[in-house]
Amino acid sequence: MYFRKLRYLLFIAVFFWANMVFAAEPNELNAILKKIDEKQKSVETMKGQFIQRKSLSLLQNEVVSRGTMYFKRPQKMVWEYKEPEKNTMIVNGNIVWFYLPDLKEATRFDLSQKAEIKSIFEKMAIGMGQSGEEMKKSYDVSLLKKIKKSGLSAEQAGKNIIILQLIPKDASISNFFKKIHLWFEEDGALYKTELFEKNNDMTIIEFKNMKFNASISDSVFDFSPPNNVKVSNPLQ
Repeated sequence: MYFRKLRYLLFIAVFFWANMVFAAEPNELNAILKKIDEKQKSVETMKGQFIQRKSLSLLQNEVVSRGTMYFKRPQKMVWEYKEPEKNTMIVNGNIVWFYLPDLKEATRFDLSQKAEIKSIFEKMAIGMGQSGEEMKKSYDVSLLKKIKKSGLSAEQAGKNIIILQLIPKDASISNFFKKIHLWFEEDGALYKTELFEKNNDMTIIEFKNMKFNASISDSVFDFSPPNNVKVSNPLQ
C-alpha cells in the first residue's frame, strides 16, 4: 500500500513538470527546453479535468478514471478522482495527503521527514523552478516525433502535435518508470501524458478544458481530515 501511494505521488510530480506550456520549435531540443524555461515562469495556476486510462499487464480491460485537478505555484496541487471511485491527493508544499472518503482513511506524507523520497519527488517535478538543463541530469530527453494534423482525432483536427520522450537516468526513478512521453499541441498546451512503468503497466492521462492563470484560492489546497477518518503517517 505504501509503495502504491508513492507511485501516485510520482504521477503527480510528472504532472507538475509536464503542464508547463511552451511553443515548441521542431527538431531543436535545446530550443524546446529553453521555451519550457521561459514559459513555465508565466504559469501561476491551472485547473481542468482529466481522463486516466490504466492498462494492467494482468488484465485485458483498461481501468478508466475521471476527475478534476487544480495547480498553483510554487508547489500546490489537488488531484481528485470522481469516478469510478472517489479519492483525492493534495500537495501543499512538503505535505502530501491521500484521502479515501468511502473507506474513511487518510494518509499524510511529510516529504521533509524522508530525504530520499523528497529527492525523488524533486527530480520528477522538474517544472517547479528547475531548468531544462537540470532536467537533463536526471533524464535522457529527446524529441520523439511530430504528428501532422491528418493523423489526429476529430477533437485535435487542425493542430500539430509534438512528443517528448524522457528516459530516466536515475535509478530512484527508473525503479518506477521505464520512460515517459509528453504530448503537446503545437500552440503549447499539454493534452496527454504516457507513463510506461517498469512492471509493463501503462498509464495514459488526457487533459480537458484546461484554464491557465485563473484565480484559485489557497484554501483549495488546505485539507483537514474529518473526525471519523483514520489517519496514518508512514514517514513519521
